[in-house]
Amino acid sequence: MTLTQLNYILAVDRCRNFAQAAKECFVTQPTLSMQIHKLEDYLQITVFDRQKTPVEPTPMGKKVLEYARKVMIGANELEELSKSLRGEVSGEYILGVIPTLAPYILPLFVQKFVDQHPQVELKIYEYQTDEIIRALKEGKIDGAILATPLDVKELVEQHLFYEPFKIFLSPTHALLKKKNLDEKDLDLAEAWLLKEGHCLRAQALQLCQYRKTGGKHLFFEAGSLETLINMVKSSSGFTVLPYLSCLNLSAIDEKLLRDFKGQTPVRDISFVSGPHSMKKSIEKALMKVVSETLPKELKKTPAKSEVLPIH
Repeated sequence: MTLTQLNYILAVDRCRNFAQAAKECFVTQPTLSMQIHKLEDYLQITVFDRQKTPVEPTPMGKKVLEYARKVMIGANELEELSKSLRGEVSGEYILGVIPTLAPYILPLFVQKFVDQHPQVELKIYEYQTDEIIRALKEGKIDGAILATPLDVKELVEQHLFYEPFKIFLSPTHALLKKKNLDEKDLDLAEAWLLKEGHCLRAQALQLCQYRKTGGKHLFFEAGSLETLINMVKSSSGFTVLPYLSCLNLSAIDEKLLRDFKGQTPVRDISFVSGPHSMKKSIEKALMKVVSETLPKELKKTPAKSEVLPIH
């Protein structure tokens, strides 16, 4: 019995497919199947019911998988401890980032992190919040940067920064006459929103809940902030943008931005790790570089701010 064999059965349990598990483990399917058969022969237990599609663990196989997870967690802890004692930051790290943050925060820190820690193989994927939560629970990713709180007991949240919201108005909007806007000024009927699944959609809706009148006869839900910006510029209405997305605006487009009056609504951005993550040295290094590369405006908590929930 080897750690490799335990890793293979855990991969099959995650993927519920031998071919996909082999791909995830970077081996051929015959190799993976052979090693799992050897483990089953050694234990004298059939771990998976191969007659079912997708593949399912047998009742006894479920107990084997439960202990295999504990063994692998212990092995990972031991490896991480040895790296920590040597002061080493190395290995593979899979990071998830939400789409409303990824295009703006990744260019700030990724190159610096790679330069400082060449022994880390950093893999980054864009996922929506629900996908990140599921991937962290299942151990498919090691950590994530996203808006919190998530209120998921299995996950550990470590605060990074508060990101203020701004209002982006169409070039002909009457509210451009005002320097700062109150939430009561915002008409939901004029709002351009992200599609369902984006936590930023829920936050924007909270800021527009005061009024809903008749409004535009065109309804559109975007998949990205860039699309929202272009729709607002070419038509009417407004959208709500997080601070980092505003840094890429042209000088002309910046004139269409307005701040909120009084309490500044913000989102809480955190580094989140799952129950299977043992790569603390990499996480610590990642958070350090992220914090160092943030714009100075985000390194302090706004004096008057309101953290918006994400659901």
